[in-house]
Amino acid sequence: MATNPDVQPGGGSFAEQTALTELLGNHPKVKILAVLLSEGRDINVSQIAEQAGMSRSTVYDHIEDLQALEVVEQTRKISGSPLYQINKDSDVAEQLHKLEWTLIDSVASE
Repeated sequence: MATNPDVQPGGGSFAEQTALTELLGNHPKVKILAVLLSEGRDINVSQIAEQAGMSRSTVYDHIEDLQALEVVEQTRKISGSPLYQINKDSDVAEQLHKLEWTLIDSVASE
């Protein structure tokens, strides 16, 4: 039987078990940011939803807010589907990335 790589051992989605969600909680925006911070490329809403453990409609409910804050950007469309990534020019996104690595280092050193 095939397993879903986005569901971690013990249940839950990838985004539910990141340093960022451990600190800030499982709010949809936090989970979307956790997914996008972990990706090195742009991804579509279906991929974000699967890795974040939420519906596509929930992603759509929150992605515009993250774009308005300029933390997330739409990069392009493929077959009409928008792709998103962390805005690499955003100071806020850079600080989130640093925070995540600081949290990971902190947990690793315990």
